[in-house]
Amino acid sequence: MNKKYIAFGLMGVFLMVFATAQLVDYLSNKAEVSVTVESPVLLEVSTDGTTWSSNSATLSFDSVYGGEGITFWIQDTNLASVPIVGYSTKIVYNADGVTCDDFASITVDGGYNLLNDCVEIDSKNVDFSAYTSASGGLDAGEVNTNKIVMAFKQNALGTYVFTMQKVSA
Repeated sequence: MNKKYIAFGLMGVFLMVFATAQLVDYLSNKAEVSVTVESPVLLEVSTDGTTWSSNSATLSFDSVYGGEGITFWIQDTNLASVPIVGYSTKIVYNADGVTCDDFASITVDGGYNLLNDCVEIDSKNVDFSAYTSASGGLDAGEVNTNKIVMAFKQNALGTYVFTMQKVSA
């Protein structure tokens, strides 16, 4: 009979340990940290340098004739509280085909001619990404505005789409 009590006693202890373990399977509360990270650079475009479009940063011009040009501004703003190091891709696309010879000039802020850095990627894309600002990035809170004047040659035809995007170095 002694063995019977010992067996039932041990069985009870095991059941109590198992039941208690099932009731409390943790020793503390739960901690969780969540953060949403957004792009640190805001790109905006303008036809006059004062009224900006950023969502989406798209401009559409009426038709111009070969030999004429367009003027627009691109503004990039560092929204972060730290410097952002990187460069800009600058691509011109035309579904009908494009070469560097389609442009009479493409100037930045009335000075540098981007045609000096024109590279033909394929029959529909040319790249001006070799041109970059001297700083190679933006300081915390810095706003950088560039006036772009794009003049086409007389034989240029089609819809030209200029895209710019900031990418990390």
